Amino acid sequence: MSSQRIYRTEAIIIRRRNQGEADRILTLCTPMGKLAVIARGARKVRSRKAGHLELFAHVHLVLARSRSSWDVVSQAETVAPHAALRDDLARGTYARYVAELYDHFVAEGEGNPALFDLMVRVMGYLCREEQLPLLVRGYEQRLLAQVGFRPEWEQCVGWEDHADGQPLEATGEQLFGLDPERGGVLCPQCFRTHRERRGVVPLSPAALALLRACQREPFVALRNWPATPQLLREVERAAQHYIAYHLEREVRSGAFLQRLRREGGI
Repeated sequence: MSSQRIYRTEAIIIRRRNQGEADRILTLCTPMGKLAVIARGARKVRSRKAGHLELFAHVHLVLARSRSSWDVVSQAETVAPHAALRDDLARGTYARYVAELYDHFVAEGEGNPALFDLMVRVMGYLCREEQLPLLVRGYEQRLLAQVGFRPEWEQCVGWEDHADGQPLEATGEQLFGLDPERGGVLCPQCFRTHRERRGVVPLSPAALALLRACQREPFVALRNWPATPQLLREVERAAQHYIAYHLEREVRSGAFLQRLRREGGI
């Protein structure tokens, strides 16, 4: 990072909280990594910056470095407001989940341009796409790959000498397994052997095929995947099970999404 006192960056505002009587602390996803900055006076009625510092907005910022506290927002200009993510409950909840995953997996000062580009694309898609569950499943797989927790969906992770170099066929009626500790899929034979191990859960062939697609297909292709509501729920449970294992916690907005679905809110 440059040593100049004033610097510029693009950012997605992934979290914000009040500070003192009129300030806001913003957590940002930027090409330089995750940053926490302070927007002084942003809660004042006449603040010119306030309208540009909305949650989930894509913004261009001018920041001043501080040696003793957070860097300070000097100027802010909206690139894309992403207003739909604040006006629509379902879209907004998915956006919170996307932002929370980034916040949990990426430490302050860490990150890269690829993660920022991923966040920009996903926030834009969440504003206009209809197949939000599929979109978010694709985001999960890409984020996991970027932060070093890429699941193995092609070959069995059950035995060290088991893999023959050929991908598993995601077909048939036998259940596969998901072993988050070993980092991926178990073939039906290994699943039967290890199904009593803590953390191992069943995975249908259709769910395995969809998880593979979410890992390697572009977002625009996922929208046409023939996924039933039951299959989407299974893949969501599998993805969140894997994520919770590696985070050592549940993602709160993910649990809220499931509750909204049960209550018919989305």
